[in-house]
Amino acid sequence: MLSRMAESMFWIGRYLERAEDVARILQVHLEITAEETGRQRSTDSRALLASLGAEQSEQAGPSEVWRVLGHDPDSTISIVSALSSCRQAARRAREVLSLGTWEEINRAWRAVAQGQLRSTYQQLALRTVLDHCYAISGIIYSTMSHDEGWEFHHLGRSIERIDVTARLISVAPVTETESQIATLRACGADHAFLISRGGDRSRGAIIDFLLRDRLCPRSVVHCLAEADACLERLDVGRRTGFQSDAQRLLGRVRAEIEYRSDEALLVGLPDQMAGLSRTCHRATDALSAHYFQGADASQWHEG
Repeated sequence: MLSRMAESMFWIGRYLERAEDVARILQVHLEITAEETGRQRSTDSRALLASLGAEQSEQAGPSEVWRVLGHDPDSTISIVSALSSCRQAARRAREVLSLGTWEEINRAWRAVAQGQLRSTYQQLALRTVLDHCYAISGIIYSTMSHDEGWEFHHLGRSIERIDVTARLISVAPVTETESQIATLRACGADHAFLISRGGDRSRGAIIDFLLRDRLCPRSVVHCLAEADACLERLDVGRRTGFQSDAQRLLGRVRAEIEYRSDEALLVGLPDQMAGLSRTCHRATDALSAHYFQGADASQWHEG
């Protein structure tokens, strides 16, 4: 596959996942801060912005979070920027995308491009963004041949999901069960957790689920396994070693997480998650060097 097409499909996956994840994070954050005091709002807002690599502000609050993560076109981590970048990547990959995929990406971009996020009730605007993201994902899955282009798209989504989940876990509170559940909701894993774990809402159970559950599509280990499978299918016929350093990096961190003891899993969690995010960056660089011959930067700022 042409490196230009491979790169474009990879970044369509990453930007689409980013828009979806940030919309979900904003939904939960705005809901929680609506019931908090001014000081707690500021603390939680600064922590969230810091986890996603945004510049620090002493006056940070829900309105600042909404601007930086929602509607600011100059913010590299906003929904508007993610959907705009997704559309740009789709233009470069137009010949391998179905008409329905291209049209839905355009509809999603138009829904936010002219400032609609600022002029619409926040939760309604975020629901609209999520609906568009789900529609794009469904169309891609059901209309695109699951060939190399699909593998790069799915690889991009998996790596982005790992990165975002790691960032959210790094700022998850040590106490307060409801806040832990909010982290599950922000990751899109609350329903799967409650179905599989029942009444155990301890911090250890939640972190273990987000990191190591093999069946939940939002868990880190599941996404690492998916990324590894994509890379293996892209490297058909190789009998030993790895053609791309990305597979080595992701495989090593997957083994570290899966085989770590339950007690060690919670020790130094912010540092562990920062390391996981850095691995996502290094894996992206390795993919860029091997497959894309110089890809875009991920636009997440490393903490």
